[in-house]
Amino acid sequence: MGLEIDYLFHPRSIAVAGASESPDKTGHTYFKNVLENFQGKAYPINFRAPEVLGVPTYKSVRDLPENVDYVISAIPNRDILDLVDACITKGAKILHLYTARFSETGFEEEIQLERDILSMAKAGGLRILGPNCMGLYYPKEGIAWGRDFPIESGKVGIISQSGGNGGEIITMGASRGLRFSKVISYGNALDLNEADLIEYLADDPETELIGGYIEGVRDGPRLFKALRYASQRKPVVLLKGGRTQAGTHMVSSHTASLAGAQEVWQAMCRQTGTTNAFSMDELLDMLVAFSCMPPATGVNLLVGGGAGGKSVTSADECEEAGLNLLPIPEDVRKELTTRDPFFGAWVTNPVDGSIMGGSKLTPHDVITLIASSPQYDVVINSIGAGTADPSRQSRATRILEHTVDIANNLGKPVALVMPDSAPENVQQLEATLALRNRCIEEGFPIFTSIGRASRATSRLVAYYRWREQID
Repeated sequence: MGLEIDYLFHPRSIAVAGASESPDKTGHTYFKNVLENFQGKAYPINFRAPEVLGVPTYKSVRDLPENVDYVISAIPNRDILDLVDACITKGAKILHLYTARFSETGFEEEIQLERDILSMAKAGGLRILGPNCMGLYYPKEGIAWGRDFPIESGKVGIISQSGGNGGEIITMGASRGLRFSKVISYGNALDLNEADLIEYLADDPETELIGGYIEGVRDGPRLFKALRYASQRKPVVLLKGGRTQAGTHMVSSHTASLAGAQEVWQAMCRQTGTTNAFSMDELLDMLVAFSCMPPATGVNLLVGGGAGGKSVTSADECEEAGLNLLPIPEDVRKELTTRDPFFGAWVTNPVDGSIMGGSKLTPHDVITLIASSPQYDVVINSIGAGTADPSRQSRATRILEHTVDIANNLGKPVALVMPDSAPENVQQLEATLALRNRCIEEGFPIFTSIGRASRATSRLVAYYRWREQID
C-alpha cells in the first residue's frame, strides 16, 4: 500500500485532464500550479485548445509521448470511464478525480458510475483519489490545489474529506505559524480512504503530527487499527463532521458518507489515543499546541496576566479543562513577601496583574519566581492585545521577551495568550498582528484566550499520558 500511495506524493510526471486557458476554470488552476512549481514533466490534456499556458496540449492521455504517473481530472463525470481506460493504457498509478456529481448526488445512475470506475481501475492497477475532492498539497514537490498556499514545508500532515475544510486548515493554520508536510483532500473515498492515508502518514518521516477532518468512515475496524498504529508513533488530532442530525444529513449529500454515531466515534478516539476535536477552532488550537509545545504529562498550571474578573473566569476555564491551579507555594510566597510585603501576601494563581501597581516587583520577576517552583508543570502567560500606543506596545513586547526568557531558562511548556483586536481599529489590528507574528517567530503557541489555551494544553497532556501508559 505504501509504495502505491507513494506515487501520489512522488510522481515523475503529471497530466491535467481538462487543463484550460480560462483563469476561472479549476483545470487552469491545477495546471498552472503544476507548471510553475512541479519539478517533473507536466502535460495539459484538452481536446479543443491547441495549447494551454504556452504548452502544446494532447487530446487524450493516450496521446502522451510516454507513460505518466499521476493524472488530475477536471472534466465532466460522463467522460471519466474513458479517462480511466486511458490512464491504465499509459501506465498511470494515481488518478485524482476533482470531478464530482457521483454518489453524493444520491442518484442510482451516478452511484453505478462510481462502481464501474472502481471496478475498471482495480482491474488495471490504478488507484483513485476522490472523486469530489481537491486532491493534494505537497509543498516539497510543488503540488498544490490552492493558489496562495505557503511554499514552505512543515511537519503537520493533514487528511480532509472536505476540500473546503482542508483549505481552511492550511490558510488559518499558516496564519498561526503552522506549516505542512502533506495535505490530502480525499472526498468520496471511492478507493483511497482515511485509513490508507493515516497509515501512510504514520510512517512518513516528514510528518510529526497528523490532523484531519473526517465525515464518514468506510471501514471502522480498519480505521481503528490505523489510528491505534499512528497514535503510538505521533499525535493524531481529528475533527469529525456529522455529529448532529443536521450535520449527518449534510454529510450524505456532501461526500456520500455515513456519519455514524458520535458515541462510537468518541469511544474509538479514547481507545486509540486519538485526540478528538469538536470544532475547527479547537482542531487548529490543538495542532498549534502539539506543534509548538514539548511533550508534557503534568497538569499543574500557572497562569499569568489575568486581571480582576478575567482571573476568575480564567480559573474556571482552566479547572474545567482538567488542569490544576495550585496555590502559590509557601516558600515562593515567602520570597515574594520579602521583596514586597503587600503584593506577596495578596498574589494568587492566576496571577492578577492589576494588583501590581506601585510594586517593587516586575511581572517578569513574579512569573519567573513562581514558575520556577517544581510544583508547576505548564505556564500560560497573557501578554494582552497589540496596541498603537507606544508605551503599551513596549510593555507587551517586554512581556513577550520575558516569556521567552522564562521558557528558555525553566524548560517548561509555555503558551501565550493574545486576544483579537477590534477589526475597525486598523492601527490596533496591525499592532496585534505584528506582535502575534513575533510570538510565532519565537516558536510559541499563541491563543486568543486563556480558556482556549488551557483546553489545548489539557488535550496535549492527556495524549502524552496515554503514551506513557502504553509504552
